Amino acid sequence: MSDGTDELTVVEQPKLHVAPPGHSRAGHRAFGWCSRCPGREVWEELLAWRQRDNQAIDETPTPDRVTVPSREAEKVSADG
Repeated sequence: MSDGTDELTVVEQPKLHVAPPGHSRAGHRAFGWCSRCPGREVWEELLAWRQRDNQAIDETPTPDRVTVPSREAEKVSADG
């Protein structure tokens, strides 16, 4: 039986992230932009995702690739 003091339960809705057609909603949700936005490149979004993931697991900021060219790359540049 109700005593007349029913409380209204407020359910907070998740924030809707909108991206232009053809753009990444996940990229816009995470960074506010994606690689389809003017002035952005695919490598920038890839790097942003990698940095975000590394930061989430508290990984040191080590580079994702070798800082010295491989022997194969040296051969190509020498043949070049």
